[in-house]
Amino acid sequence: MITGRSPVGLHTTGRSSVGFQYTTIDDGGLVTWMRKKQQGAVNSKALIKEIIDPTLIGGYEMGKMETLVRVAMQCVEEDKDARPTMRKVVEMLLRHEDEDSCDNGAEVKDFVPFQ
Repeated sequence: MITGRSPVGLHTTGRSSVGFQYTTIDDGGLVTWMRKKQQGAVNSKALIKEIIDPTLIGGYEMGKMETLVRVAMQCVEEDKDARPTMRKVVEMLLRHEDEDSCDNGAEVKDFVPFQ
């Protein structure tokens, strides 16, 4: 959703009578591509500008996108124990929303985690 790329390194090139036809666009999947981009990025803003789906340009807040990319990359860690739980993902995303609300003078909402 952030990059507009297929997660498996494929994209649709058309539709035949038997279904969609796919073409490989790189030798790895989305996670491999992202890790390579992360390693070469000067900073998070430069990374976002490089990976963002062109249809999103100008339609997002940089801070929110940085948080979303950071959380997404934690979710695809190779070591399953290093990945956050869904509860933690929600907390990370809501924490960022709360910080934005505070920055804008709004009141922070109480967050009750899922039981």
